[in-house]
Amino acid sequence: MAARVTSVFLYVNDMIRSRDFYHEVVGATVVQELAEYDGGPIALVVLRLHDFTIMLHPQDAHDQEFRDQRVGLGIHLQLRVDEVDAFYQHCIEQGAMLSLSGEPVDQAWGWREFALRDPDGYVWSIYQDLSGGQWTTA
Repeated sequence: MAARVTSVFLYVNDMIRSRDFYHEVVGATVVQELAEYDGGPIALVVLRLHDFTIMLHPQDAHDQEFRDQRVGLGIHLQLRVDEVDAFYQHCIEQGAMLSLSGEPVDQAWGWREFALRDPDGYVWSIYQDLSGGQWTTA
């Protein structure tokens, strides 16, 4: 049985701020915004990054579920880019330096990467694969 991850559902504190972060900084296309009723607050934002979907949903609607947890903890996502240094510079220019690791560094397995935290604390490894797809640890 073949399987493929196609999307992630992220609970966020500020729908507009998160939408803008993923659109303006990460480069995702806003596909859809939905409110539960006309004129109501945004209840769902759907964004696309190539063939991957990011769905944003307000955390406050699920306060009971998150009573003993903090949004953003326990998940670490990865985003492959063609030019990690250019993407890093783009983040600086957008004022989104929510970096955890500082400037991009070369890793032993052949990636050049840095870690970025979104407005809700979700961690993204932004990387460029320089290994030719080998992912070696030598």
